[in-house]
Amino acid sequence: MPKVVLHTPEPGSSAARYVFELLNALCEEGVAVHFICPVNHEALSKLAGNPQIEVHPTALRSTCHSRGKLTKLRDNLRFVLSSSAVLWKTVRRRDLVHFQYGFHIPFEMFFFASAWLRGCVIVFTAHDPLPHKWSMPSFLRWIEMGALRWMYRVSDIIMVHSEAGKRTIHEHFSEANEKVHVIAHGPYPLNTALSNPRSNRLELLFFGALRENKGPHLAIQAVQRLYRTGVPLRLTVAGRVLNEKERDYWERCRATIAATPEPIRLIEEFVPEDKLPELFSGCHCLLLPYGAFYSDSGVAYLALANGKPLLATAAGGLGELLEASKGGILIDEATVNAVEVAIRKAAELGPDQLERMGREGTAWVLQECGWPKVAGQTMKLYESALGMRLGALALTVEQKI
Repeated sequence: MPKVVLHTPEPGSSAARYVFELLNALCEEGVAVHFICPVNHEALSKLAGNPQIEVHPTALRSTCHSRGKLTKLRDNLRFVLSSSAVLWKTVRRRDLVHFQYGFHIPFEMFFFASAWLRGCVIVFTAHDPLPHKWSMPSFLRWIEMGALRWMYRVSDIIMVHSEAGKRTIHEHFSEANEKVHVIAHGPYPLNTALSNPRSNRLELLFFGALRENKGPHLAIQAVQRLYRTGVPLRLTVAGRVLNEKERDYWERCRATIAATPEPIRLIEEFVPEDKLPELFSGCHCLLLPYGAFYSDSGVAYLALANGKPLLATAAGGLGELLEASKGGILIDEATVNAVEVAIRKAAELGPDQLERMGREGTAWVLQECGWPKVAGQTMKLYESALGMRLGALALTVEQKI
């Protein structure tokens, strides 16, 4: 029987949490999974006692962002070679390999090449249909685009989290709509029930990686404007810069904060999961003024799963999520003026109405995007992909006869 092999290069943060939840959900549905991941994957200890999961660790994936470029290149090459070799040894012809999360393009091609040359069925969850971060200079972007186009081409099935992601792949890579399937991003309910802040001001939270396309500068400027007009509010910015290319941008944001620091609270560090209940309990809603963003936001699903409404643009799949869940306020466009208008609406609604909006979002996201549903839909796509490959093989044999 073909094996189901789930491969990820990501060792931590929301990517590791997503894979952990999906693995558990698949096992609940009776699927035995071979799991290829870095030896420092944060969920390995939690998976150790599961008899349905066989772990195949690769070399350590370095997540240190202060290392020199040559050192990081060496570490990445070592990891890519190790992960590709483990994949090559683990799979055989017609096994199904499900790639979860990408790596620095074009290095990621090595993983796909290992599965393709082995004759595996390839399923690819494109969490970032068009990457927000590129490894090479802009004049070499064609290499990365070509590599990503090839990975989409050799995939038997591509999964995305929204219709917006499906459109992105069709428009930029000309993949047939029938090949691309939408399965909602699973929610992340925390183990601790969250409260709401007892405050006479609107408490907003911007949470996650500090990147320009997520619009923290828009959030900061809009909050400062409203504060100067007498609106009682505060914005907590919690996260860190994960990409060296964003450091200059974030220094400009810090200079903007310094001009009117009173309504801004900075937590410039990675926030571990056990600290999230305290962080989220301190806010009335999350602010997601995303701009050039083609993915689906794990932060949005985390917020709604725990009763916190969103103030968000329609970027990526956020527009669809807001419309379906009724769990927030739409920011019309990624501008300071539009963010300011949405924040003012939230302030006028008040804590009680925002809390009701959050509860409505929670009810929808847990019912429509829960992990049992995600696992069931994923299994059907596995069966479809394996069936298509076996059908193609039978047709080839018949033609030869």
